[in-house]
Amino acid sequence: MATRGAERPKMAAPQRAEGRGAGGPRGEPSLRLSSERYLRAQPAVGVLLRGFLRAVMLHRPHDVLEFAAGYFTDPELPARVREELEAAGPR
Repeated sequence: MATRGAERPKMAAPQRAEGRGAGGPRGEPSLRLSSERYLRAQPAVGVLLRGFLRAVMLHRPHDVLEFAAGYFTDPELPARVREELEAAGPR
């Protein structure tokens, strides 16, 4: 647990690719639109995030970062995601 006045670690802001963003110079789609398209094409991302958030809410770990490291390195995770995707059927 952080003490009062202690600085939190800084995370770098995501970098935008050249020519992207609101109204890119070559009329390319915005980063938001391209991200939305990618996420729609990759339903496993949603399954991963929903599963992780569900696990956090159920277990309420004291150290969320350590919990996340364990969750995302679980060797059974790919099989669970595939199973959930198959159960959901085609989109």
